[in-house]
Amino acid sequence: MYYKVENIITPNQRHKLLDVYRSLETRPAHQDYNLFDVDKRLPTKEQVGMDCFSALDHYAKDYEKSFRHYFLNYGPESFTKFHTDDDDKVGLTIVTFLDKSEDLIGGEPLVLLPYEKRSRPSTHYRKGDAPVGQKVVPKVIQMNVGQSLVYDKHLMHGVGQVEQGNRLVLISWYGRTIQ
Repeated sequence: MYYKVENIITPNQRHKLLDVYRSLETRPAHQDYNLFDVDKRLPTKEQVGMDCFSALDHYAKDYEKSFRHYFLNYGPESFTKFHTDDDDKVGLTIVTFLDKSEDLIGGEPLVLLPYEKRSRPSTHYRKGDAPVGQKVVPKVIQMNVGQSLVYDKHLMHGVGQVEQGNRLVLISWYGRTIQ
């Protein structure tokens, strides 16, 4: 399993998370590490303690407690470059798709998956070394509002550039697995 798209939060929890987002100060970033031209908002410790975050915490119960939640609003020209969350602290990442504008074009979650096709039909040719096992297969992840993308720290991922409209997500990072 490289990633999963899950229904973790309820519609009511999604609306409460939207309220939390709207209550926070706008923090536009030209660049924040792998993020470009996004509005990144950080909920307070008290807000993270609200029940609207509880379904995410319950889903990640096999991991150390969450150590970071933040909202990202992707607007025109926003994107996230390909990277992994391969950090000593991160064990599990949950990206929850909270809202989008009706005119949204772009902003899809992207992953690079390993190439696993080993056999070749005798009717096909190949030039170059086979990239078996290398992360070279780009994939666009289809998600609906309210769904969460779940993956571990090794998945190569990014977000396609937004051409038009807005896409709002909540990023939740959890620590390593509990032994």
